[in-house]
Amino acid sequence: MKKNIIVTIVIIIVIAIIAAAFYWFYLKPQTQIEEEILPEGGGILPTMSGLPSPSAPSESGLSAGEGGGEQPILRSLVNKDVLAFWPSATSSLQYLTQEGLFEINYLESPVKEQKKDLGVNFSNVLSVEPSVKGKVLIKYVATGATKPAYSILDIKTGEIKNLDTYIKSATWSPDGETLLYYYSDSPLYYQENFKESSYLAQLDKNLANRKILLNFKAASDINLLWPAANTAYILQKPSGLAETTILAFDVKNKIFTPFVSGNGLIIKWDNQGKYGLLFSVEPNTQKPKLELINSDDVILAEIPNVTLPEKCVFANNRPIVYCSIFVNPTFTGIWPDTYYIGTASFDELIYEINLETMEAKLLNDTLFKIDDIRISADDQYLFFFDNKTKTLYSLSLPKEKEVTPSVSPTVTPITSPHTTSPASSGLPEKSTATTTP
Repeated sequence: MKKNIIVTIVIIIVIAIIAAAFYWFYLKPQTQIEEEILPEGGGILPTMSGLPSPSAPSESGLSAGEGGGEQPILRSLVNKDVLAFWPSATSSLQYLTQEGLFEINYLESPVKEQKKDLGVNFSNVLSVEPSVKGKVLIKYVATGATKPAYSILDIKTGEIKNLDTYIKSATWSPDGETLLYYYSDSPLYYQENFKESSYLAQLDKNLANRKILLNFKAASDINLLWPAANTAYILQKPSGLAETTILAFDVKNKIFTPFVSGNGLIIKWDNQGKYGLLFSVEPNTQKPKLELINSDDVILAEIPNVTLPEKCVFANNRPIVYCSIFVNPTFTGIWPDTYYIGTASFDELIYEINLETMEAKLLNDTLFKIDDIRISADDQYLFFFDNKTKTLYSLSLPKEKEVTPSVSPTVTPITSPHTTSPASSGLPEKSTATTTP
């Protein structure tokens, strides 16, 4: 009897060992492979039919499928380390490098560079913001300096004017007539009998006629946005580690109101302040999400394939946004912190998204890592800098009648976490966009 019990126990142990080995050496690797292909937090948007076959850009800058005249044309404009760029006229593009300012006609073939003499070179450009009045606000760190500074470049004349070094953040008004800025001369350490000054103020486009709007002191670094006529936004440096609040500022009545709170907040608006892309992360899981919102913070849709708002650009004259979407990202660590310190990097594909139908269309099948993306005033071309190849590209855009995706996401109404009753305001209810393969 005892012998039978011992044999039974041995058999059970052997079966358990075989089952454990089967799981460890077969099932677990398969699970890991599947997780690598389809990680939580993102994937590839549906591939549309009628696209050119995968290929790298050719020397001529033309993508496959050009002969039909219906496919977007990808063209290499400049192959050098471009610090910043912007459309400067109907068919011209200006850009900064370590060597100075250059201008090209992006319709010419081949492209011919024309150097503009500024009398100063920018070595570390943080951001540029062109106005509709032909002025470019440049934020940079000068050689030997430890803090950012601002200068304004006149596109037509090439003249540069430096702003006060105590201006911590600045932005243009939608009509380009006014510069809104935050000034603070608060010292790093206590100084006896020193009277500090901190305020929000305006200058005209010629940097004259200063008007102080409000005296206040920001607790940390801030960023200013002014997308709509009477509403500007004040943002803190984004981090998934702490909750922050984006403030809306009524420029006319000089009133602050909380707009949205959350972790890792980044927002980008269209040129009318009607549509916004809001990036945030869940505080507990650190899972990023990207939402389409309106000026009342009503969530119009959740975009299932996450990217950063800075990798998107809104069309000027129609409800479309172009985004460089992460391909199969694995969102580990703290976001967006890990991206900005350079420990997370993914390949990207460029998509066109209709903001009214939430239909998505793949524009080109080339993989990029885009640092900046802009659009021509007539919505005919995208311009972007690819950090993989150190190349400034143009991509022609399909005409409006050609925007017909073969696969489209579905839009399902859900409850908005930001505003409890969107329907009561007469605005579109929140929806979530989900891709249908």
